[in-house]
Amino acid sequence: MPYKIKLSSLFILVALSFFIIVGFSVAQETGAVGSGAVDKEAAEKLSKMTPDEVKALDKKLADALTLYYDREFARALPIFQEVASKAETMDIMFWIGTSAMKTGEKELAVEKFRKMLSIDPKLYRVRLELAATYFSMGRYEDARRELGIVKAASPPKAVSENISKLLAAIDERTTRVSWNLRASQGIMWDDNINSGPELDSYQVLGGTLTPGRMTAELKDEASISSVAGNLLFDIGDSKGLMWNTALSFYNKAHFDYSQFNFLSVDVNTGPWWVGRRDIFKIPVGYTEREYGSDRLSYTLHADPEYEHHFCQYFSLKGLYSFSTENFYFTGRSGLDNDRNRFELTPTFYFDNRRHVFAISAGYDSMDADDNRNTYDGPYLSLSYFTRFPTKTELFLQYQWAKKDFEDKPTLYNLYREDKRNGITAVVSQGFLKHFYTSFAFNYTDNDSNADIFDYKRTTYTLSLGCRF
Repeated sequence: MPYKIKLSSLFILVALSFFIIVGFSVAQETGAVGSGAVDKEAAEKLSKMTPDEVKALDKKLADALTLYYDREFARALPIFQEVASKAETMDIMFWIGTSAMKTGEKELAVEKFRKMLSIDPKLYRVRLELAATYFSMGRYEDARRELGIVKAASPPKAVSENISKLLAAIDERTTRVSWNLRASQGIMWDDNINSGPELDSYQVLGGTLTPGRMTAELKDEASISSVAGNLLFDIGDSKGLMWNTALSFYNKAHFDYSQFNFLSVDVNTGPWWVGRRDIFKIPVGYTEREYGSDRLSYTLHADPEYEHHFCQYFSLKGLYSFSTENFYFTGRSGLDNDRNRFELTPTFYFDNRRHVFAISAGYDSMDADDNRNTYDGPYLSLSYFTRFPTKTELFLQYQWAKKDFEDKPTLYNLYREDKRNGITAVVSQGFLKHFYTSFAFNYTDNDSNADIFDYKRTTYTLSLGCRF
């Protein structure tokens, strides 16, 4: 049978070989494919198959390629591997390698690309794919070596430019010290600057209560200034022990009611440990706040967190936060508090991280000196982030929280319970190289069984900023 193949079987065999060659023509044009002993060995295996076996293999390869060019790499990969187990050509090695790289199976991608290069070292397209895979794995020196080999071969200008960009990215990743800075200036329209109730009468113990003009909801505009930056020092090898220091500044200055101005400055520092799929942070910090024209409080806090990336599509982060806040004036001493917060956040990444969905669930516990300010309760948030090719970014978030207070509020004969819903939407547009403008919408609805604490608040903020 191996030497006496019918005409129809020969036709199928030739068609399959032609299909493989044509399907890989793009890679051939860029120097990615070589033919030789491997392809001859595959052809010999095909020649020993029955026509039905060849036809079945042909269909599997066609299905895999359809999925491959539809970017359904996770579904295409096992089919390519099944075909390769019967007859593996250089083409199929490349398809397996690129599919594995796209689906996070980096070691398999490296294995296939290196096998191809051991057969033909001049497959520069393959070498570039190998360099990109090394880069995504954090093996920067390996990536640099492969890029150097391609660069020495005097590739086309466009390829050289891409090599230079990747080398620059490697330099950025491997530098001992890195930093970033972001600053913005904007204006906020706020329909309830003090989160007060409506100017109405409320039933309380002993009769009715009407909030004063300055304690009920007030509308105003405010200037919003913010600066945030961090300095990251790489202590050891890349993706090992690091030390991060961050600073943030936020100032809200109202146009009419300056007594509600707010200023917050925070500095935190601590070690990071970064692995291939893990990042562990232990920052400790100090926060200073002002309200109106007076110093309000100072806070010491620690916020360790750990995140593990199971694959390129999913990560899970756990956070524990502890803070102790002390107020400067004795009139606010009842607000002094210790706060504990526990949070778990699964995050889903799609389309090369262009679409990011996150769900945060946590528990917040505030232990204040005055039990009327002591509370605990769960909270939940759902968020979505995307980045468009136009340098436009969109962030959406829904938040829900419940607070059960430990004591009855003044003038009420029931224990206070608040339920809060919030919506945030931010659209940002980058322009030139370092500048951006953004528009933010925030809505909060606080529903309390002590109706004097009911309030609704909507803010709109338009900002212009720069980032480096």
